[in-house]
Amino acid sequence: MRRFLTALFFTLALAVVPSGAFTMDLQAGVVNHASEITNFNLNIYGHLWYRIDQMLFVGAGSGYQEIDNVGLVPLSGALWIRLPIGSQILPVATGDIGYLIGSGHQLFWKVGGGLDIKNGDYSSILVMSGYEFLDHVGKGYVFLQAGILVEI
Repeated sequence: MRRFLTALFFTLALAVVPSGAFTMDLQAGVVNHASEITNFNLNIYGHLWYRIDQMLFVGAGSGYQEIDNVGLVPLSGALWIRLPIGSQILPVATGDIGYLIGSGHQLFWKVGGGLDIKNGDYSSILVMSGYEFLDHVGKGYVFLQAGILVEI
């Protein structure tokens, strides 16, 4: 219960920070056991971001995830860092920590990276991958996602 309350407090603390700009992302893809990449599980995830500058965001995320036919709703606090390499295609590093709500509820964390492909001044196409660890299951998962980032 303490882990759940800590994750919820962290998520809410980031979600209520006022922002001068609206920034969000929405991604969809698959998540699989790291040791056996044969079963493709649905993974839909989105964030609301507080933009500190053009390269650094903190925010709160949620979505829907299936792992072994068990539906879970993640709530997380997140960090997004654009690396200053390139102009139209920027590498990014991300991290989330939070709680999965559902029949298999548990603490989780994930780290990843990918490409932020700029469409213009206010939108990007995202191609992301990374590693997710579930606390109670004790297993690692890999994910692959594509989506869109909107900055207004």
